[in-house]
Amino acid sequence: MASGQVCEFQKIVESNPVLTSTGCTAQFCQAGRMIHSDEPRVGETRPLEVVKEEASGFLWQLWQDGVYSEEQFKTRRDEVLRSIDASAVFEPMTVNGVKTVGKTGTWTQTSEELRHGIRLAWKNARKCIMRSRFKELDLCDLRHIDTSVGMVTAVIDEVTKAFNKGQIKPTVFAFPPRSTSGTGPMFWSKQLLNFAGYKQEDGSILGDPSNVELTHDIMSLGWTPPSPQSQWDILPIVAMAENDAPAWSDLPDDLRQVVDIGHPRYPDFQKLGLKWYQFPALSRLGFDIGGVQYTATPFIGWYMDAEIGVRNLADTFRYNYLPDVARILGFDIESYKQNPEYAEIESMEDLPDYEQLVWLSRAQAELNYAVRWSFLQKGVSCVGTLAASSDWTRFDDEHAAKHGYRLNSDPYWIAPPQGSIVPVWHRGGAPNYQPKPLIARHRFDPVKSWRRRCHEITADIRRVEKRGGNWVIEKAVIPCHAANGVNGVNGTNGTKASTNGANGANGVSGKRIHIYYSSTGTSALKLAEKLKRRVKDLPGNFKADLNILNLLDLRKINPADPILMVVSTTGDGRFPANGADFEAGMKDFSEQHPGAFPLKFSIFGVGDSAYPTYNAASIKLYNFMTAVGGIPIATGLTKGNTAVEALPMKSFNRWWTAVQGSMTGGGDTIETAAEDEYIEQQRMLEAFKTGKLLAKSSDDSREGRIVMITLDIGDEDYLEMSHLRLMPNNKSTGASRALRALGVKDSTQSLPFADPGLRTLSWDYFFQHFVDLEGTFSDFAWLSEIAYDKNDVDREDTVLNILERLPELQHASDDLRIKICLSMPLLRPRSFSVASSAKYLGKGIVEIMVRLHHGGRFSDKFLSSITRGAHIKYAPVTMIPGEELISSDKHLIAICTGTGFAPVRSLLQQRIHACKEAEARGKPLPLHKPSMSIFVGFKAHDQPLFQETLFTAVRYGLVDMLFQVPSNKQKKRVQHYVEDNKDSILTRIKDGSVYVCGAKAMVNDMASKLSEMIGSDVRQTLGRRYVEEIF
Repeated sequence: MASGQVCEFQKIVESNPVLTSTGCTAQFCQAGRMIHSDEPRVGETRPLEVVKEEASGFLWQLWQDGVYSEEQFKTRRDEVLRSIDASAVFEPMTVNGVKTVGKTGTWTQTSEELRHGIRLAWKNARKCIMRSRFKELDLCDLRHIDTSVGMVTAVIDEVTKAFNKGQIKPTVFAFPPRSTSGTGPMFWSKQLLNFAGYKQEDGSILGDPSNVELTHDIMSLGWTPPSPQSQWDILPIVAMAENDAPAWSDLPDDLRQVVDIGHPRYPDFQKLGLKWYQFPALSRLGFDIGGVQYTATPFIGWYMDAEIGVRNLADTFRYNYLPDVARILGFDIESYKQNPEYAEIESMEDLPDYEQLVWLSRAQAELNYAVRWSFLQKGVSCVGTLAASSDWTRFDDEHAAKHGYRLNSDPYWIAPPQGSIVPVWHRGGAPNYQPKPLIARHRFDPVKSWRRRCHEITADIRRVEKRGGNWVIEKAVIPCHAANGVNGVNGTNGTKASTNGANGANGVSGKRIHIYYSSTGTSALKLAEKLKRRVKDLPGNFKADLNILNLLDLRKINPADPILMVVSTTGDGRFPANGADFEAGMKDFSEQHPGAFPLKFSIFGVGDSAYPTYNAASIKLYNFMTAVGGIPIATGLTKGNTAVEALPMKSFNRWWTAVQGSMTGGGDTIETAAEDEYIEQQRMLEAFKTGKLLAKSSDDSREGRIVMITLDIGDEDYLEMSHLRLMPNNKSTGASRALRALGVKDSTQSLPFADPGLRTLSWDYFFQHFVDLEGTFSDFAWLSEIAYDKNDVDREDTVLNILERLPELQHASDDLRIKICLSMPLLRPRSFSVASSAKYLGKGIVEIMVRLHHGGRFSDKFLSSITRGAHIKYAPVTMIPGEELISSDKHLIAICTGTGFAPVRSLLQQRIHACKEAEARGKPLPLHKPSMSIFVGFKAHDQPLFQETLFTAVRYGLVDMLFQVPSNKQKKRVQHYVEDNKDSILTRIKDGSVYVCGAKAMVNDMASKLSEMIGSDVRQTLGRRYVEEIF
């Protein structure tokens, strides 16, 4: 710990005599958790010495704050300690995790002490951003009230006063503290104002999803929801004094009023019908002050706009209104569907994440604005996010300047949800400590406490209502299903009473469908979630569970339950991380249990046909399932192609139709039209743009040689380490030969396809850019329609050669021509990583490293046929595996071979450009610290393509370790150099990132060697800091 931090910590300890746990240890940090597992709670029995220590510490703080003089402090401390000793009793307690029996005690605080205590507790509330106002917090002392009815009536009367017609006075309503035993008085309500949440028969929620259980619990006390029910029904207040039955009351009209959320610039906002109650009043939290635990202390304050606009109305697990707000702002799913890539999407969530984010971000900002504006129009106190954040940072700075240490804060809570545009987001390093007094959750749930003791309480549950200015008390009418236990629990055996729940009105359990997914990004997950919703909507009361593929255990699946799987494939043909454990066990499991699990299954694969590993994981999974006896339904495997659609909805919908038919007694065949694949090809091609070839580094066509091609892609921008799909085409001479062979006289005419979209294709375009004349026919059924011996056709020959060897086709009908065309293979793009930076070369100029493979459709046949100035179709790939490395400040170890150097080259060019720009302006070179360590392998004849960028990077100090490994007789590979530098690697890998790119064998071997070096699986240990790509 630095000396400044030590000094600050000493001042914290000196100024706060009682510090309690924040839930973190040297081995375990809970900073990312909303609720820490061992946070302090009220409702606990504490040893006598602890109570006395905390009482003394609290009174010392009163002295330090000027409430008492030194003499008054000493006198009062002695008096309090005697009082605690006098109250001492033996009670069960837990000390350091061990249950025991020991002495405890308590004492009574004066109103002045309690008032100062609640203010200190607010000041110490590390989760609250509005603590600068802690001295304004008022006390309503209700410690004389010891009945449930009294608690309900008093809190309603006093809250009305504190609300003050919208000019809210922050106030704590303090009821009697917990004695030396029991739970103390409690409120069932999480807040004094809550919207009800009603679970519907279809599983959806009407109202606030966070209050479904509370709504059910309050209904068990005799409350009847309004009819019809709505999203905005205010729940009653429920209070429960110590040793008393609960009492409840609906709120009076002036407190039940809500703020209607509108927007001055978007009149249609009103159509959403959004609203929220006027103030927050947390009622399940307690105050822990000087060893005295106040378990029933509701407190009223004012809202910060983001609590409502960014959280309550926007969170997906709450009201989830952002998609509806986006529609008000102009989001139109139909306009997106005009884009062929999105033609089959059904909702916003089917769009790529960046498209969703732009709309959700706008919606969030405008909804937050609408909340703030609406509260202002209503005249109800509400603070803005920026104001609250600025207020907090000022308060913290002033406190640090005065006391020498900063206020405690929990960054998870203290930073408003809008993030980095709010000042407090950037206040890293705030100490997260917890002094007492404090505000804490209750150890006991009030509803469960009532269920435990309801049979020991003779008092009735009461309903309280204000009529004509007077409170009227009635015995509550308990629903029949809850009468035995007054809470939905049977009074004789403690089991839950039967209700109309998920099993439906007849209580008959539906058939279960198991859904598993394995996803690299979000596509497979989105489709799996969509699949679950569709299964639950089927007639027949189907139940669906959704899990990652790693959790699938075939031995635990009921033979009657179908398994549906949605599986992505990584670039190297493996399962993503959340399916990798399952993949690792498949071989042994299939060998041990051949044919042993006759389970119905179907798989939807998510892959990209631009990669040679297209849907490899789903194919492997299909083979495994059949090997262990699985019974395929809906053909067993359907392959979705993200090269055609960002989210492959069309093929998913066809698969779902077959799955649905299988589960509901219909047919399970996947209906496909002959032209479907061609329609998808047309949609994919519409996403491609046209670039121009500026240069090729060499016309050398030897096997394995790397060629650098330079393209002009116009105004298209691209990021370093990103990918481009490049589409080969057929030579114009080849297209002309094919047209002559089929007897097509006018190449500008459209093909007579059945689909209107395909009828726009001319014969010339179709044979140049659509089908692959260098490939082989997919089937030869059309041969039966011509007078020709099928055995005379070499089915492995190219499409063009076969067409030219069948002179009978010169007089083919349009119908036969279409059948032949539909049997031709389609041209497919290939994906390449960019090897350049647009900042370095200029906007729209991109370099690509291509390894030549003899007979390769792109690298050999296409690339050798084009010259400078030729047009090349391209499309950007949205996913960038190494995107986080582009601007990362972590040390990067780059290990690559051959064309795997391309992404590293692009990153180096970006950094070289920054250095050259600084030089040109006469400024200091930008510090790229820590620098990069590079291990790169290549064929000796390709070395010139690597040298310039690497040497320039070294000259600018961008590389601290460089190992160039050309092919050599000793067969020493890049992996060996990494092993030879183990110590240096281990030093850099500790806090750094690793990028590995090359052939599959090298990438996997490198992962094995690095795992040996660090003593654990490098992929799992480094997580997102370990990135690998395969070319």
